[in-house]
Amino acid sequence: MSKKETDLSNVSELFSPIRVRNSPASFSKTANLTGNKRQIKDGCADIHNVMQKWTKTNREGTDTIREIANIRISHILQSSEENSEKSDHSTDMLKLETLCGNLQCCVQKLKKLVLKIAMVVTKFHGVQMLSEYKNDSDVLFQTWSTKDFASAAEKLSTMYHKEWELKQSIYENVCHVISRDSVMFYTSAWVHQPYIEERAELLLQSMLTETGHVS
Repeated sequence: MSKKETDLSNVSELFSPIRVRNSPASFSKTANLTGNKRQIKDGCADIHNVMQKWTKTNREGTDTIREIANIRISHILQSSEENSEKSDHSTDMLKLETLCGNLQCCVQKLKKLVLKIAMVVTKFHGVQMLSEYKNDSDVLFQTWSTKDFASAAEKLSTMYHKEWELKQSIYENVCHVISRDSVMFYTSAWVHQPYIEERAELLLQSMLTETGHVS
């Protein structure tokens, strides 16, 4: 087993909810929750919605950056071939300006999503502190403690914040690079999202299962 597979296995053991009888906080999915339970369950739903919107926005950015890459690579190749047929440079520059504006909008949308996850983390830590202060039962739903929810949310927040920082850097540089390899590097980095780890989906699904959003 590779180190990566081992790490995923460890995460699965730590965060995968376990079905138990007579759970300390067994509940109906349709129950009207209040207090800390409502805060946690709503927070998990918020993270789910953020991740869905992130995926959609990232796809929009992928289409945009690929168009940018095509224009930049075309200009780079033309500049290295003196006898090549030149395209309409002014038209391409206007299109490139529009595309860079579109990419900036994507980055701004992603920043707002990152801030929303950070707000959920703050909420979860608040619930954890309140629970500890009141000396309440730390298990709100099935097996997870409030600390488990806060930890999972914080891990996701860190991943998405780092990924946003990368995308901000890509936006600032991709329209100005002068080598084909650099254009391809930035495009690949946007598409593959290196800071969003494979365990992100596992963490989210575990949170949703634990709170009863999914069975």
